[in-house]
Amino acid sequence: MRVNLKLVLLVVCVSAGLVFGAAKGAKDVKVEHKDTKAEVKDANTPAKDVKPEVKPAAPEAKVMVAEPNASKVAAESNGIAATVNGIVIKDTEVDAKVSAYMERMAAQIPPNMVEQYKTQIRGQALESMIVEQLLAEQIKKAGIDITEKDVNDKLNEIVAAQPGGMTIESFKAMLAAQGQSFDVVKGQIKKTLGYEKLLGAVEVNDAEAKAFYNENKEDFNTPEQVQASHILIKVAPTATPEEKTAARAKIDGLLKQVKAGGDFAALAKENSDCPSKAKGGDLGFFDKSSMVKEFADAAFAMKAGQVSDVVETQFGYHIIKVTDRKEGGLTPFDKAKTDIVKTLQEKKKGEMFRQLIEKAKAGAKIEYPPGKEPQPKMPMMPRGARPGMPAPRTGSGATAPAPN
Repeated sequence: MRVNLKLVLLVVCVSAGLVFGAAKGAKDVKVEHKDTKAEVKDANTPAKDVKPEVKPAAPEAKVMVAEPNASKVAAESNGIAATVNGIVIKDTEVDAKVSAYMERMAAQIPPNMVEQYKTQIRGQALESMIVEQLLAEQIKKAGIDITEKDVNDKLNEIVAAQPGGMTIESFKAMLAAQGQSFDVVKGQIKKTLGYEKLLGAVEVNDAEAKAFYNENKEDFNTPEQVQASHILIKVAPTATPEEKTAARAKIDGLLKQVKAGGDFAALAKENSDCPSKAKGGDLGFFDKSSMVKEFADAAFAMKAGQVSDVVETQFGYHIIKVTDRKEGGLTPFDKAKTDIVKTLQEKKKGEMFRQLIEKAKAGAKIEYPPGKEPQPKMPMMPRGARPGMPAPRTGSGATAPAPN
């Protein structure tokens, strides 16, 4: 079991998750047992919610809506969305955030719901920007300074924690493929670090950790696992017979080299089409449900040290080498404790963050031009279009996530 450190949860939760979401309540922290593998099926087992202490709600924010007058009408015509303690948030700034989000989500939003999404998202985007401004003021008052080195160190930590041998360059490529800007992500990391320093250390004692373990024992039952490396020669679903024949010939040639005593890791680094090639094809430990059936059946049928024949899956042709095995069973508390503590710390941080936002809003002067006052919020759907996050619903009544 280990805490889910999916990189975008850590990266983009700042503006769309922690900032906006925390105003509604702490997000659930998930615990997962299984590694995410490149080119294989994911399987995450979420832990149950930790039940935080219920605390009195903070006072309502002082939202100032002035009577319509000449100055306010002028402000509206000048494109002001809101002012926060005298700092102006312009309509153009909000619109830019909404446009960027809508562009990324274009393929997932039904055409007949585009305008509805825009309306909902705009209000959420403005709310997010207001909260960010308030938190920026708090960080400045606290004298918190986040350096470029701090950001780069955290970025390297995030990338290093990803499976499949991800590098900074492959991370940039992944972001680009998802319509995300690397510079924007770095900016979000900087904000995240500032928020973490603003919150300070979060302690979890042994009694809390043990109570969580006892209440969620089913989440600590791990199935049998194997560790394996593989060499993948991709075959696209649209591949021609000639392309498929060429791919088969290549994997057959590689298998002959492996069987003749060739260095499996070196051959994987030179030839594999999986990101795991950077680690010599190593996929780490995984259980049977984490992989597509053909791959899992072959891997779990072997002993440590054995190499498979060519295995065909929906991704192409594989050669699999099993390097280790683990029996299943209940993970002892002592081994699970570190990850439990991290999980509970994240849960507590979410609640502390929510309270911090409520307190900042309660003491702020937030003004809206006439006719631009916030409308009652409609239910939100799970935030989507981010790695590791649920995809948005597109059925009747679906509502939009907050843009980042």
